[in-house]
Amino acid sequence: MRTIEHYRKDILYLPMMQEIYFRLRAFLSNYSPRGQGLVEYALLILLVGLAVIVMLALFGRGVGNMFSNIIANV
Repeated sequence: MRTIEHYRKDILYLPMMQEIYFRLRAFLSNYSPRGQGLVEYALLILLVGLAVIVMLALFGRGVGNMFSNIIANV
């Protein structure tokens, strides 16, 4: 159960949270088409990285065994 002291502390943090909210809102409202390309490239790299991780999880041991067999036969 919350006491009055907890609510007083919450009231003290309210201006700080409002300041953070307004600064974040001002930062995000400065839209730049130049940044759009950067975000698209970042999402593309993230997607490729995720695909590589999934492929390694699915085929990692099989590919490792295949290379081990090739090295053993050479």
